[in-house]
Amino acid sequence: MELPYCLLLLLLPTSVAFTPTRSFATHRATTALFSAGGPPKYDKVTGLLRVETVGEGSVILHIEVADDEKLEYLPGHVLALEIEDKAGESKEAGDNEGWARGPYTVSRATDSSLDVMIKVVGKRSNLFASSPVGTPVRFGGKFHVPILDGVKKDDVKRCVFISTGVGVGPCIGAIELALKDETFPSIELYPSYRTPKESVYGDHLDSLAKANPDKFKWKPIITSLSGRISSSEEALQVTDTSTKLGIDETHYHLIGNAQLVGEWTEGLKKAGVPDERVTIEKYFNGKAPLDSKAVDNIASFVASSCK
Repeated sequence: MELPYCLLLLLLPTSVAFTPTRSFATHRATTALFSAGGPPKYDKVTGLLRVETVGEGSVILHIEVADDEKLEYLPGHVLALEIEDKAGESKEAGDNEGWARGPYTVSRATDSSLDVMIKVVGKRSNLFASSPVGTPVRFGGKFHVPILDGVKKDDVKRCVFISTGVGVGPCIGAIELALKDETFPSIELYPSYRTPKESVYGDHLDSLAKANPDKFKWKPIITSLSGRISSSEEALQVTDTSTKLGIDETHYHLIGNAQLVGEWTEGLKKAGVPDERVTIEKYFNGKAPLDSKAVDNIASFVASSCK
């Protein structure tokens, strides 16, 4: 996922090192990455790129590193990702030895590879998306808190992931890990897309749900057909209401469009969901006003769905 320009500013050169803290453990805002000392420095690791188209306008960047490199990333970590811009079209390349760079969220990771899902919207993302197999890239830094680290799994019985666009990427990676943990609570995923062609990994998610019927369920929201998930209390019925739980027994992770994230954050708060049961990550549309009706719909629906 490509993050907002406010985070891109963090990656500009500086002589002051940055040490991330866990004060933003619940992902309350990406701006928690700012430091009084300035933007961060990071050691750079080289990898080789392979690009896979997964939906209309969306690609996965598969990055492999050498055998002597051992990576320690998890879904939800944010890193700085760089690619050489030989044409000099991206403005940040001029300040970085000709390499375009920006902050991105990890979707999946092993000790020798990374997957990053991005929307192809602009010069840098097009540069990544159009690169041939084996193109060198550089990356470094490890910011934000992994998605699953924000969930107090022993205190909740259900996790709900709500995303827009390629924000679903880190959710899928986190869900894959969670399903390997017998102690993790049940999971629901509700990704929103504008059109059916933009949806990603539907067959894979269906397979996960079939293999884990008591642990995982999901349903895509196609806004051009059904409207936004928060457009009415009827639309919100897409979420599972079969099990009545206490207001503090569900954890919500909200990721993607800042308007959706903001409306859900306010709606959950209005419903009485404790702050520690909500983790968020905003990527764009930060100045969009919140729809008060959507906030009220969310609040009313969540409150009525709890015992």
